[in-house]
Amino acid sequence: MKMQKQHFSYLKAEIDAILFSYNKDNKLVEEYERGDFPRSNLTANVQKRFCFDLMFGAGLSKFASDNLYPYLDDEHIYTALKKICPQIGVK
Repeated sequence: MKMQKQHFSYLKAEIDAILFSYNKDNKLVEEYERGDFPRSNLTANVQKRFCFDLMFGAGLSKFASDNLYPYLDDEHIYTALKKICPQIGVK
């Protein structure tokens, strides 16, 4: 993984906080598994969409643009997000 450890730790802490607040009883994961999210019919990769939605939902847009995108691309960031976010099984 190319992401610096301090950036990964910060990303994980912020996303874990969002998951603690919004994924009680696994409801957020279940919504994505059912396709119960905006523009789900246009989503080719639900896991990727879920991961990036969590990142941006956690308010990490500025952090990503200032700290991650100068040395990473979407695939590098997605690799880190997959290690942080719950797995989605499309139903």
